[in-house]
Amino acid sequence: HKPSFAFVMLGTNDYLQPAGFEEQLRAIISYSINNGVVPILSTKADNLEGDHSINATIAKLAIEYDVPLWNFWASVNSLPDQGLQNDKVHLTWGPNQFDDTANLQKAWPVRNLNALQVLDTVWRGVNQ
Repeated sequence: HKPSFAFVMLGTNDYLQPAGFEEQLRAIISYSINNGVVPILSTKADNLEGDHSINATIAKLAIEYDVPLWNFWASVNSLPDQGLQNDKVHLTWGPNQFDDTANLQKAWPVRNLNALQVLDTVWRGVNQ
C-alpha cells in the first residue's frame, strides 16, 4: 500500500516486560524508516509501570531518530479519570462527533480527533 506515515501506539501491555520495550520499538522505527515510512510515535494514556518509563522511552527514541512524537498522554491527562476506564488500561469511549463537547470528555474521540490533527500537522510539515 506504500503508506507515507504510520502511527506507532504501543506500550500499555509492555509494562509486564519493560526491559524488551525499547529494543522492540527501535526495530519498528528502523523498519518504518528503512521502508520509506515516517513513524509517528505516540505516548500512551496509562502509567501501569508506575514511573512513566515507557512514555519516557518513547519520547527519547522520537528525539534520537528525529521522528514526530504525539504526546497522547498530555491529550487525555486532563480528562475525567485521565481518559481511562476503571481498569486503568482501556480508554473511555465516546462517539466520533467532534462538535459535541460531551464526547470530547472521553478519550476515544479525543484520540481520533488528535490523530487527525497530528497527521495534518506532520503532513503539512513534510510538504512545506
